[in-house]
Amino acid sequence: MEQNVDKNSEIRDKLSKFELHINSYRDSLNSEGVWLFLATLGCWSVNGFWYQIAALMITFFLFSHRIYARLEDKRLFPTIIKELAADINELPDGDTKKARIYDLDQIRNVKLGVLNHFKATGIFIVCYSFLGLTLWHSWSDLIKK
Repeated sequence: MEQNVDKNSEIRDKLSKFELHINSYRDSLNSEGVWLFLATLGCWSVNGFWYQIAALMITFFLFSHRIYARLEDKRLFPTIIKELAADINELPDGDTKKARIYDLDQIRNVKLGVLNHFKATGIFIVCYSFLGLTLWHSWSDLIKK
């Protein structure tokens, strides 16, 4: 019985850490989004199409690396969810197991839901959209020529 209580506490701690990890990832995206916006402006201020492409590739590499480097847990969210589900399945059937399944479902369906993602990473989405629009505008001009 004591082992089940310890396992339940361990799973609750893992679920809490996962939620903190999600928050940290989204905070990282937003803070890097501001720098992505400024870097995008810098990329387009360079003269010459191929220099702009090189600047954009360097920008993508730098920002991908910076976001990834900030994360304590480098695993993908679906991998973490699978591992948590496996841990929960080791609990004996009952209310405790149902509660942990509910907790994981809440994280999966609410915390990782599309609407919540847009709310939590709005700055990054706006900055990334700006980058996409400027790429589309520049390349549509190139195709017209």
